[in-house]
Amino acid sequence: MKRLFCLTAALWALACTALPARAAAPLTPPERAELLGRLQALHAKYPSFQAAFSEQRTSRLLKKPIVSAGSIAFQIPNKFRREMTGSNPSLTVSNGKELWIYYPNFLEAEQYTLGKRAIFDDALAALTAGLNFAHVEEFYQLEVTPETDGGYEIILTPKRTNLKRIVARLAVYLDKSLDVRRTDLTLPKGDQVVTTYSAQKRDAVPAATFEFAPPAGANVTHPLGK
Repeated sequence: MKRLFCLTAALWALACTALPARAAAPLTPPERAELLGRLQALHAKYPSFQAAFSEQRTSRLLKKPIVSAGSIAFQIPNKFRREMTGSNPSLTVSNGKELWIYYPNFLEAEQYTLGKRAIFDDALAALTAGLNFAHVEEFYQLEVTPETDGGYEIILTPKRTNLKRIVARLAVYLDKSLDVRRTDLTLPKGDQVVTTYSAQKRDAVPAATFEFAPPAGANVTHPLGK
């Protein structure tokens, strides 16, 4: 579950340089509600999102950070595709009904059927709530702080016990156009995943992007059962 959450949490977007300084105190509840309304309206008008990303993972068990890169595509409410490139590539794809994780170096594929495991589905529901910011306050405590460049820092802290087991804190940084430029995920044991996005665009994404069929010879497993 933690591996899956780490893979999909980078979708919350949907260079680790110094962030802009904060411009003011956190938004008041009415101001926060107004911003969430703007985000929901933006995502309703442009339901698709694509970007390139770079990612750095740090852990007390690692001598040095793991750096990787790839691309992401998302379509509201729950379709996404995330490709990791490099020496250890992987592919995570969901069409809203099932989710696949494929490791081409090993010809290994994991299949997850959605709608059959409450804990698993709750985690994905929490993620998609963050992606489109609809019902996000059902899952998280929010603190939103404006930054000097017109963007925002959004700190999400999970409310529910099952989410607290897999994420301690998520920071989402938006630019002045309300595009995600960076996410910073902290896991319960202190591991950190920092993802930086570039080349964002909101063009329509072909439906086939969110489908996957394992190649011939691949070993398919079902970690949560069929």
